Amino acid sequence: MFRLNVCGGLLQSVLRNQLVSSQISPQVCNLPNLSKLISIASGPNLPTLTQSKCMSFYHGRDGTELWKAMTSVSPQGKKRGRGSRLAKPKDLNKGQLPGYGKAKISWPGLTTNSLIDKDGAKVSPNEISEIDYQEYLDKVLEKQQFAANKKMKSGIANPLERGWTGGKPGGRRYGPPKSVNSDMKFENFETILLQYKTINKMTGNLGRVRRHSLLMVTGNGNGTVGMTLSPGKYGKGRRNFTKATNKSGLNLVTVDRFEDRTVFHDFMTQFGYTRIFVRREPVGYGVRAHRAIKAICDVAGITDISASVEGNVKNTLHVTKAFLLGLLRQKTHQTLADQKQLHLVEMRPETDYFPKIIASPSDGKVRTKEEIGHNEILDFEMISYEGKVPTPKPEPYHKYRGSAGWDKHMRTRWAYNAHDRVRRRMRVEHGEQWGAVRSHMFDKYPECVEPNWKQRVADKKAKRSGGGDD
Repeated sequence: MFRLNVCGGLLQSVLRNQLVSSQISPQVCNLPNLSKLISIASGPNLPTLTQSKCMSFYHGRDGTELWKAMTSVSPQGKKRGRGSRLAKPKDLNKGQLPGYGKAKISWPGLTTNSLIDKDGAKVSPNEISEIDYQEYLDKVLEKQQFAANKKMKSGIANPLERGWTGGKPGGRRYGPPKSVNSDMKFENFETILLQYKTINKMTGNLGRVRRHSLLMVTGNGNGTVGMTLSPGKYGKGRRNFTKATNKSGLNLVTVDRFEDRTVFHDFMTQFGYTRIFVRREPVGYGVRAHRAIKAICDVAGITDISASVEGNVKNTLHVTKAFLLGLLRQKTHQTLADQKQLHLVEMRPETDYFPKIIASPSDGKVRTKEEIGHNEILDFEMISYEGKVPTPKPEPYHKYRGSAGWDKHMRTRWAYNAHDRVRRRMRVEHGEQWGAVRSHMFDKYPECVEPNWKQRVADKKAKRSGGGDD
């Protein structure tokens, strides 16, 4: 196709008059008639006509040339391995189909031929039948469903299967590792991704080389846990996750648990500049700790602990290693009783500090008071923390703390400090109904109860709806 670039309105009028007088269709613009048009347009005092390639929508370049311009690599670049890391051409029309629209019209150029057929006659848009339109809708729905299913498989997880955040894979579960031996399987195992990051390395030959780093932890919820730090190739997402999941099943260890729910004693563990203070908690307390520690406790079967992390908190690898080392280094109650040759007595606040013997020496021989050294440390907290007892958290600063007015304020408020705690306990014991919070002399003075706020609010609303004044 060629196009005549005309300069000036005089040439346009001359060409139009000549075309009408010679009965040449202005729509015919193919190569045999080009010489006739140029001869008609030639004459004195007319501007020069230039030929250019038509850049219309129907006769432009396709997307292959554009993708080639974006993804091409020089021969030297291919030798250095740069071609494998470039983006691949994508189908930008995935799930789309050129259609008729709500008007149910077959538009030339999209669903039918162009405006001019083989005989040179002009084609106008025609209405389509209801059957053809329904077939078109079925094809569109099929394409959309296929694209949606493929997209879901590519990594968009169910909201209930997401990890710590919706946009990153950290915290997601990837199932049990796969065993090479068909007779041995990882039953009841679950794998959680703790860290997923991209690492760049600058090399002299290949330039900037990228790779992934995956920190996985797996366990069966019954004291068996394993951890791995696995490298992965850049861009191989699903393959890297599968590789790290299987590799985590090769580094399994067994940790001791007290009553199959918590640790045996409080301990301090450290790796690098990360320090973790772990405390044993009663039944139903839950796990209150760093999210990496929560994931490890989930796969290991630990349900009641609290842990505080100090130092380098953001290094997930150090937090994971420190906590696993602390679990492996803890001592059972029987081991402590055999080492000290003494009874191990437990006194906890939730049991009103009632003494309870939980371990005794295996051989039955218990040292007497005379056999215990005068400088021997028998404090269980000092023994469990290995002399590194955590520093208590300082009280928040107040400008009046330590003054005479502050001491008077504390003396006058001591009777009211526990009111919130007592109200909460009463609601737990008696329920949420009115009368749950009452005085200890309620039997003698029934009026000593909290106000019935629900009834008061209902009476006030009824009064306002009736038109009365407040």
